[in-house]
Amino acid sequence: MKNLWIALPLFVGGLSSCDKAKLAVDAARVKMSGVTDPGAPAEPGGDVDPALASQVDTAAEGVRFRRDLSFPRDLKVRIVNRRTFKNVRILSSSALGSEAMSYSGTWEDIASVELGGGQLSIALDESGEVNELNPRKDAEKATGPEKERLPVTGVATAGSQLRFLQGPDGWRAPETKGAVEFGNMILEREIRPALPELLATHGVRPRTQWFSSSRRWIGGDKLVLEGKSMALLFPGKTGGKVTLTYEAAEALEGHPCGRFAIQGDVSLKGDVSLTGETSNTEMTIRSGKIWCSLIHPLVLREDYEGVKTSEMGSGQGPKLRIQGEVHQVIAREWTP
Repeated sequence: MKNLWIALPLFVGGLSSCDKAKLAVDAARVKMSGVTDPGAPAEPGGDVDPALASQVDTAAEGVRFRRDLSFPRDLKVRIVNRRTFKNVRILSSSALGSEAMSYSGTWEDIASVELGGGQLSIALDESGEVNELNPRKDAEKATGPEKERLPVTGVATAGSQLRFLQGPDGWRAPETKGAVEFGNMILEREIRPALPELLATHGVRPRTQWFSSSRRWIGGDKLVLEGKSMALLFPGKTGGKVTLTYEAAEALEGHPCGRFAIQGDVSLKGDVSLTGETSNTEMTIRSGKIWCSLIHPLVLREDYEGVKTSEMGSGQGPKLRIQGEVHQVIAREWTP
């Protein structure tokens, strides 16, 4: 879950003028239908897949998070990351000057990661502002002032794809003939060093930090994460302190999960998203829930409400700072 905040689907590049930035964002937006979107993540609940039910270790004393089963070598994960911003303050700066603005709205990225036969593929399937179907609000937008748009340093367009091959020294990009697409080259350069954390974050590889294999959980049990144990939820360079409260066992698209409530503070340093953006983020989680698999070390869903400050950019290049209230849902459709 390393990408707690993927503020914008960005590539690294130079800031253009305000008007050009708006045109770039407009060109990258994918119109979606908000809550009626057929591709939106499924809600938790329902029955556990019978093929998986027998693998759940439950007893009168509670349920146990298993870590002894073989993790699938080949699988596919579809990731939906939806963020609803509520009057966040945005400050962008570059050699051309600085600009401050306020923004409210919902942004969604949908990506697919597939692992098999020593090959890894990453695709950004959709990316854009979510437009809920509301005729009254649409009419108000048509007659009211233009809505503030998110400033960008460059845009990762929907349809971008990367491929990696596994070698003795880790993942590498395959050799290609002919011209190299510049955007993909920049994205590959940003993502490849962070692949171990990204794959663990999104359930493509198991998490190295996980619940004790001997502890059983019942409703109301608590666990405090701090220091190195924060990697259980946030692989990578993470600090802070959060409290997990176990609530119940619950299915997520047939997969057996343990649901926890979560509160606390999180600090992410050098966090890299699937869109190739590197950021430093501080977040206070006022309320939230996570769904952790009962049979493998992976997190299938996160739902947080809180306040975040995220900073992107370094050195003499363009910089972006976003601060304010956000509701974020990250859902992973995990198919071995």
